[in-house]
Amino acid sequence: MKKLSLNENFISRIWLNPSYYNDLKTTDGRFVNVINYGIPNTDSGADFSDALIKIGDVIYSGDVEIHQSVNDWNLHKHKKDAKYNKVILHVAFWEDDFSGSSLSLSNREIPTVILSEFLTSSIHDVWKDIINNPSPKFKLPCFDTNNEVSTEAKREWIKDVGMARLVYRAGRIKSRRNILSEDLHISSKKDVWEKIFLEFTFEALGFSKNKTQFLNLSKLIDLRKTKKYVTDIKDTDAILFGTAGFLNESKDDYQIDLIKRWDALQPLLKFDSMSRAEWHFFRLRPLNFPTLRIAYASAFILEIIKSDFLKRIVFCFKNSNSLFKDLTSLFLEIEFSDYWKFHYDFGKISKKDNLVIGTPRVTDIIINVIIPLMYLYSKEFNDEELFIKVKKIYKTVKDKSENSVLDVMITQLGIRPANICESQGLIHLHNFYCVKGNCGECKIGEKVFDKFAVSEVLRIIMY
Repeated sequence: MKKLSLNENFISRIWLNPSYYNDLKTTDGRFVNVINYGIPNTDSGADFSDALIKIGDVIYSGDVEIHQSVNDWNLHKHKKDAKYNKVILHVAFWEDDFSGSSLSLSNREIPTVILSEFLTSSIHDVWKDIINNPSPKFKLPCFDTNNEVSTEAKREWIKDVGMARLVYRAGRIKSRRNILSEDLHISSKKDVWEKIFLEFTFEALGFSKNKTQFLNLSKLIDLRKTKKYVTDIKDTDAILFGTAGFLNESKDDYQIDLIKRWDALQPLLKFDSMSRAEWHFFRLRPLNFPTLRIAYASAFILEIIKSDFLKRIVFCFKNSNSLFKDLTSLFLEIEFSDYWKFHYDFGKISKKDNLVIGTPRVTDIIINVIIPLMYLYSKEFNDEELFIKVKKIYKTVKDKSENSVLDVMITQLGIRPANICESQGLIHLHNFYCVKGNCGECKIGEKVFDKFAVSEVLRIIMY
């Protein structure tokens, strides 16, 4: 695991969100259960006060100190500082070569947790989730001074960055297409394009909590084999839920039917399987459970197999007079199994009819998958008509989706995006310039900071 340089505010964001980790243990093997995280401390002393934490069989009350690595306790000389005498838990993100203990002024050994060892997903995925959900304390480095830059200059730069984001997303798809094109098992260009359409749509269906899991699931699905053996939606349900690891027990007749189908199909398909334990349900509302997303993914696969869904997307771009509306309808009209209209998990009945996928999620798929995919498709096949339509929807249609990064950028830059290109530009500016400290490469940053001041101002960034 690459050791990213993370500041303590960022690590605190991870610490305060238990969905990022599980089964915490101290370095000496005692289980840790957080009853109360305590109160953030903005003064000198430990990072959190009045925490309540069960370590092993004992409940402790006191402070929690956050560090990037274990030895920071000694480097910061906390052993000599009485303000750290009440610390009950030392949370370090990375382990290092330091072999000693974290000791208080009274020579008490303080239990230590290495947080990176208990993450439920990669630190890179956690990082992406956190930068996409800024804390209320987050401030742009130029927050107090960017009003010196004209609205016109800001908007022009945001448009440029928005186009860069489209190229960046299309580049991700192209990289995957190149890999798939070298796969001897995928024989035609159509198979390759349908496979990348499948993979990136699955990734978008995963939200932040199950994005990696959905991408892993999509890579296990061989569409060519699936086409040979699928006759109806229950077959694709059996294949998806079986591959995802949800058919190891039977809770009702529907699941029993899927198990029988999977038992018949698996010897033919020979797909590797995931485990249900890999999927995240914790702190998700039932309507966001991965089971409902998999049900939609199953129906989506059937559309690709039976209705030439990708071709219909291209046709829609070329012929529709209400392109965004018609694209949205294509995804919302996909029919999934009736069972999932009334259940949110196997054997668990919903209180009301389920909306397995809503307009906001479809909007996200169109912006982050379909538009970049069609941009690449138009370039690869020299389709000027399609290329013009892609740029038109990107530069003229207003993005009505809600996004916490957009809220921050709109408020702190004073620019409200007029279209998808500008909203994507604001997100890309935040993720690749503001958060990463690339103010010297930003045309707004160039105007408000001199090159010597940039490194100093970045020290105030709060996550």
